Amino acid sequence: MKIYLWNNGFELFDSEKCDIKKEFMKRKIEIGDYAEIGDSVKIGHSAKIGDSVKIGYSAKIGEYAKIGYSAKIGEYAKIGYSAEIGRSVVIRDSAKIGDSAKIGEYAEIGEYAEIGEYAEIGHSVVIGEYAEIGHSAKIGDSAKIGEYAEIGHSAKIGHSVVIGKYAEIGEYAEIGHSVVIGDSAKIRANFKYDIFSEINILLRLGIIMYNKKGIFYKVVRTDLTDFYSGKYCYRENDINEKLERNQNIECGEGWHFTNFWNAISFLNKKEGIIISVEIEMKDILSIYDKVRVKKYSNMKIVKIDSSLLGV
Repeated sequence: MKIYLWNNGFELFDSEKCDIKKEFMKRKIEIGDYAEIGDSVKIGHSAKIGDSVKIGYSAKIGEYAKIGYSAKIGEYAKIGYSAEIGRSVVIRDSAKIGDSAKIGEYAEIGEYAEIGEYAEIGHSVVIGEYAEIGHSAKIGDSAKIGEYAEIGHSAKIGHSVVIGKYAEIGEYAEIGHSVVIGDSAKIRANFKYDIFSEINILLRLGIIMYNKKGIFYKVVRTDLTDFYSGKYCYRENDINEKLERNQNIECGEGWHFTNFWNAISFLNKKEGIIISVEIEMKDILSIYDKVRVKKYSNMKIVKIDSSLLGV
């Protein structure tokens, strides 16, 4: 093993010609069990490399950097001063991780991608090749950032967000959880996208909210019981205040409603009726092609023209 260690400048040390462990100790470098370090790697003072880590040819590990268990650092990759790389992270060839950046467990950073200083990348995030993440930006857990995408300085990207290839997110922009942004999209600086917003309801379901209230629909059995269990009977209104907003739960506890045309499509396959309810924005728990809610009111039976059902 031939690696570079700091000695008033990086100096090449050959493990076959010197006591490499002693040289590590002098520089307070910690190397875990079963770690594999390629030739020409540069390791800074006080760096900590965990068990079973693999570091490719000519990679650079900065001073005080921490590399977690079983992480993989590609060839020519650069890990900055005091950066933290989590358990089982994969850093592809020639990627750059800025000073004091943090990469969460099981994340994957693509080839030639650049992560800015003090940026925080969540668990299980995937960053595409050549993507650029700005200084102090925050990427939520399980987010996916496409190839060549650019995330501005101090931008905040929520959990499970998907950002397409070549997209550009401006500085200080905020994108809420589970939002999908297409290829080559451009989001201006300081933009804030809240998934629990009237515009998102309109984009997802085509429903216009008036004074933070909207009319939503559902197909039920002719006796007003639900199709799933047949046990719950819909009434004029109902509420469960114990439920909390969580966009990561699509089909959990609560009541589920959609738009009129989704209800019509569902009714074509069932023997039932359509009801409408009034829902307030504050009572919506998650938003997909339907909403999950903790409260509804003003339930009515909707009269349907048979021509809409293809009868």
